[in-house]
Amino acid sequence: MLRTEPIGHSVQQRAIILYRNTPPAPPPSAPSRASTLLIGGLHGDERATVTLLETFLQQHAPTIPTPLLILPIANPDGYTQATRHNARSIDLNRNTETGWNPHSDEPPGPHPWSEPESRALRDLILRERPAKIVLLHWALGELDPDGPQSIPLAHALWATLTERERLPYRLRTPETVLSEPIPPCPGSFGQWCGHTLRYPEGTRPNRPSTLTLELPYHPHLPRPNPLPPDHLTQLHAAWKHDPAAYLQAIEPGIHRMLLAACAFQ
Repeated sequence: MLRTEPIGHSVQQRAIILYRNTPPAPPPSAPSRASTLLIGGLHGDERATVTLLETFLQQHAPTIPTPLLILPIANPDGYTQATRHNARSIDLNRNTETGWNPHSDEPPGPHPWSEPESRALRDLILRERPAKIVLLHWALGELDPDGPQSIPLAHALWATLTERERLPYRLRTPETVLSEPIPPCPGSFGQWCGHTLRYPEGTRPNRPSTLTLELPYHPHLPRPNPLPPDHLTQLHAAWKHDPAAYLQAIEPGIHRMLLAACAFQ
């Protein structure tokens, strides 16, 4: 069974809806079960992230035996208008305090946490303290662990993919994660969760394992490196032409990775 609740409202007063499962209570002697937060639609034009989480909600979430929170549309105004940014033309994924930069490549807002959507997501995480956070984005085609504590989670998800399914992705290596403590993406939610966020003393773990899961640029071909400069334009055109074909190709692997995140302890 799933419950829904608003965690806040957008600039244009659209509700930001959270889905929560109700797993059976564990026996008193059992260890506590790590909770998982799945986030999509932080950029409103990344439609596939929303669809994949909605189908995951329908097909898998009700039977997952561990605590699960799903936020399919973190940016409801951007989703409604099919734009990357929110209704104030701010990129919510440049609006956290971690490395915030007023000269960011995307509009970061007048100051960190200036946007109601960013604050709603921040307050949800601080209140619920999920042990694992997976943010879906579109479409760099990679598994990007944020912080060294997140490397085992990334490997657990990677292990669920077949060799063929791995073709359009790359796994960010532990060496890269350790040598670049905070990669150059100012104000990103993944970096705030994985590098800056610390839960109150006594919370275990004291910071979440965080993974940015970038959907593939092409569902069947090996990931090009570097990606074409117009890769987002190409992808949006392909999505507009035949979204079902794109989803059919990647959904089984994505759903297995999300199930692995829920099971990861």
